[in-house]
Amino acid sequence: MGSDSILAGIGATVLAVTLLVCGFAACCLPVTTASLAGAVSTGADSPYTHEQLVSLAQETRAFTVDAHSSMEEARESLAADVVAAAREASAEGAPKYSQWTQQAKQVLGDAEGEGGAMAADGGAAAGSDGTALETMDALAKVSDRYALDADAVSHLEDCNGLITGLSSYLGMIGVAALIIALVLGFRKQFAALAFMLRMGPALLLAVLVVLGLWGVIDFNGLFAAFHSLFFVDGTWTFNYDSLLISMYPIDFWMGMGAVWVGSAIGVGLLCFAAGCLFAWKAQVQHRELEEAAAADAARSKKRKKGRK
Repeated sequence: MGSDSILAGIGATVLAVTLLVCGFAACCLPVTTASLAGAVSTGADSPYTHEQLVSLAQETRAFTVDAHSSMEEARESLAADVVAAAREASAEGAPKYSQWTQQAKQVLGDAEGEGGAMAADGGAAAGSDGTALETMDALAKVSDRYALDADAVSHLEDCNGLITGLSSYLGMIGVAALIIALVLGFRKQFAALAFMLRMGPALLLAVLVVLGLWGVIDFNGLFAAFHSLFFVDGTWTFNYDSLLISMYPIDFWMGMGAVWVGSAIGVGLLCFAAGCLFAWKAQVQHRELEEAAAADAARSKKRKKGRK
C-alpha cells in the first residue's frame, strides 16, 4: 500500500469526523435554536408565554455556546433576561398572570405592599434591590418553573466549557482534512483523493445509520448515553416542567438531532459529488497514461525496426 493510499485512508476518517463537526456547528447557530424553539416550546404548562420561552431559549443558547470573557458577567446577563421575562409574565393582566404564586411575585418585588422579597426558604431578601442572579436564584427556590436554578446554570456552564474548549481542536480536524485533500490534489493523486472524498461520507453514513436506528428504538437511551460521555450522571436531568425543559423539551432535541444529521449528510453529499468528479478525472488520467505508454511503445518499436 502506497503512501498516498494511506494518506487517503487517514483523510477519509478525518473527513467523516469533520462532517459530524459541520452538523454540530449547524446546531449551534442562533437561527437553529430560534426555529426549533419557535416550533416546539409551546408554553402550555409554563408560566411563560410561547414568545417569552423562544426569546429565553435564544438567550440561553448564547450563554451556553458563545465564548465569554467573564463567566460571572455572562451569568448575570442571563439572569437579568430571565428576571425581566418573569416580571413581564407575572404582571397583572399578563396572559400567564394566574400561573404565578404570591410567593413568586414577592421574590420579584411585585406583590402589593412589598418593596423587596424573601426567598422561598425564608432566607435573605433577594428582590429588586439584589443582583439579577440573586433574584433568579431566589425565584428558582420557589419553583424551577419560574427560573433557572443553580443546577441548571451549572450544567449550562459545563456545556459552555465543553463546546468552547473543544472548538479549536474540532477546527483543527477540519483543517487537517483540507490539508490532506490539497496534498493529494497537488500531487494529482486523483484516485486517492476520490477515495477520500467518497469514503469519508460513507463512513459517516454508517455511523449515522447505527445511531439513527438506536434513536428510533430508544431516543431517551441515546440521549442519556450521549450526555454520559461528557457529563457526570445526575447533573443534566431536570424536572419535566422546569424552565430549562420548557425552553428545550424532548422535541427540541429530536429536532436538533435532525438538523445535525441533515447538515452532516448535506455537506457529505457535496464531498461525495466532488469525489465522483475526481474519480472521473482519475479515469481520464489513467487513460491518458495508457495512451502515452502505448505511443512510447509504438515509437520504440519503430526505432528498432529502423535500426534493422
